[in-house]
Amino acid sequence: MLTIKLEEKEHKFTGLHAFIKHGGFLEIPENEHLTFHELLTTCQTSVTSGQAAVLAFEFHHCDLSLIYVHGQYYGSLIDFKKLARINNPHRIAKQCDIHFWHDFEHYAAQHHLTIRTCTQTKNSRKAILDNGLRLTFHYSKTHDDFLISEITSRYGNKRIIQSTLSASSYMEMERMDFTILHYLRQQGFFHLPAHKNSHFNDLLLKCSSKESHSAITGTILGFEFKNWLLEIFYNDNLELIGENLKFINRCPHSSKEEIINNCEIHFWESFKLYAQQNDLQITEICKDHDTIIAFLNTGANLHFQYREEFGDYLISVLEGDGTSLRESYRRIYNG
Repeated sequence: MLTIKLEEKEHKFTGLHAFIKHGGFLEIPENEHLTFHELLTTCQTSVTSGQAAVLAFEFHHCDLSLIYVHGQYYGSLIDFKKLARINNPHRIAKQCDIHFWHDFEHYAAQHHLTIRTCTQTKNSRKAILDNGLRLTFHYSKTHDDFLISEITSRYGNKRIIQSTLSASSYMEMERMDFTILHYLRQQGFFHLPAHKNSHFNDLLLKCSSKESHSAITGTILGFEFKNWLLEIFYNDNLELIGENLKFINRCPHSSKEEIINNCEIHFWESFKLYAQQNDLQITEICKDHDTIIAFLNTGANLHFQYREEFGDYLISVLEGDGTSLRESYRRIYNG
């Protein structure tokens, strides 16, 4: 059984043999009771797009992904790309029970596993077990052998994971009961009437992504909209420490006119008129050649970055509750 603790960002996966024997992660009898919410809470990263969700768990020598479609468990995959970074084959063998192809047949016989089919090419070896599990080994020039690359359950293939991670679907702001103007006027997300009492577990089930891996401290919940990404930051104790909205330019080669037509807030010169029209007062500006940060009377901060191709400053980040950050900005930009 896989046991994951929130405070442990990266640890050893001890259930590899059970995964192989039973044909997947939730196929293991000891794991059948685990719910989507429990796994979503403990995973290091998650991405939801449309009807599919991928939950990822980070380990020392591999990464485990669980795939859900329409809220139901669909399959699981173990990715061993970390092993390829280890030059010493003896160290690989010590860290992982399954490692090189030349040892796998012995492993299969030892654990009474039946290899149903085996496909061999110049660069790979692929085996399918009688329980539907698929094992892929790729040739490693460093080790002069075929090194384990991934193990997938019957339906846990990378195509679904990649399509989920690369999908272009996004949330509607109306579903989260706010607009950009409300965000700026109300001093951020958690001052909006619909979200004054929103807690981590409530937002976890609604978010489009979650990050809590070894490269960061704490947890980030992401909500991806058409032109914006709302990021909410929590510390390791899941206490709220901040949030912001980041601008998403989905078409990097868009013209200035296309950005203006598709976005409510876009360029600095236009924003000054937008502020006047919506009773927002710019009280102070911090500026250098590349950056403009505008402070509003509502407590919000807006960051604009100079873009040479447009000859103007393009919006990059909104901070609804940005008052506490202003002194730092003054020191950096105003000396």
